[in-house]
Amino acid sequence: MDPLEQARVFLDCFQTTANPDDPLPAWVPIYHLKQDEIEPAIIDWIKTYLDQFGCPQCILPLIIRTVLEEVLSNCKENPKSCGLNGQEYNTLQLNHEVILRVNQTCLGLLDNAKLNNLLAQLGTDQPDGAAGGGAIAPGPKVHFSRGLKHRRRTMEDRHVCLPDFNTLFRTKDTEPTAFYGVYDGHGGQEAASFAASYLHYYIAQSEHYPHDMEQAFRDGFLKTDQLFLEKCENHHLNSGSTAVACVHHTRSQRIDVAWVGDSQAILVRRNPGEGVYKPIVHPTHVASDPDERERIDREGGCVIPWNGQFRVSGQLAITRAIGNRFYKPYVTANPAVSLNQCTEDDLLLILASDGLWEGYNEYLTSMFVLYAIRKFP
Repeated sequence: MDPLEQARVFLDCFQTTANPDDPLPAWVPIYHLKQDEIEPAIIDWIKTYLDQFGCPQCILPLIIRTVLEEVLSNCKENPKSCGLNGQEYNTLQLNHEVILRVNQTCLGLLDNAKLNNLLAQLGTDQPDGAAGGGAIAPGPKVHFSRGLKHRRRTMEDRHVCLPDFNTLFRTKDTEPTAFYGVYDGHGGQEAASFAASYLHYYIAQSEHYPHDMEQAFRDGFLKTDQLFLEKCENHHLNSGSTAVACVHHTRSQRIDVAWVGDSQAILVRRNPGEGVYKPIVHPTHVASDPDERERIDREGGCVIPWNGQFRVSGQLAITRAIGNRFYKPYVTANPAVSLNQCTEDDLLLILASDGLWEGYNEYLTSMFVLYAIRKFP
């Protein structure tokens, strides 16, 4: 289907299934938000809400930008109606304002003239100075994502797929870019949820993005960690999350990856054999790594063998993460970075938490995916 047909199918589905009286159609955190924190939260709420209705990628970033600008404008003109109480926004009240405007926007697009005007922005909605950038031309889906809960009582992990990153955040990219992230939460879901909402935003907002990706990643990770630790102090949260984040520069075929913790990313090559995959995340940040143990010892912490495994303070198996306020500064959010230029032989990228790699090693995972693609193209 072309973009117009995809949009009409979505809008018809939205009109018949959306419930405007639903008091909480998108999850909101228990804490309030400061002025400079509301933009990424609004974007995350809109995307989460529209994903429930299968909003196609061709119009998703355009709807998000439209609603975001309306809500931010209303926050300036009528801050109390958007939940501003002193210096912070009430997340539930702000969320109601956001969802109300999403409903109005989508129902308004049932008017063919308004829908055509929105779709006319495809390929032209780009930041100033981004020659050759802008929206990704509509085409087949180029990513697949899935989250599975195993034996835990609740799902504490999150993942993010943003195939039109520069349109969504008005970045200074000179080519189309995509962002993908996997967040393995522990001790609760708050850290993973916060990172899934904010990390990509603060990477894009870094003054070093996109010309110095290593520093941009570092800015994004440390800023996200700093803000989440403030929430932890104010609301007695203790959770943490590993993170592996990827920025894919689609035209120049660059894969830039940053990580904290023990999640993994591999490049899978077209031709099976011993070199069928290339690890990108190396080394992972675990307490069994001698370099990580030495770093923690220098900073005054301790790594203790416990039940056959090294652990920070005898408890935490990972040495870098977002959150984990009681283990700071030893469990840092300062990421490791890998900048990679893809070749014609590189077929796909796999990002996953340790829940996958503990059950299937890199070779078996690569061969399975290659088999599946060739068997069911």
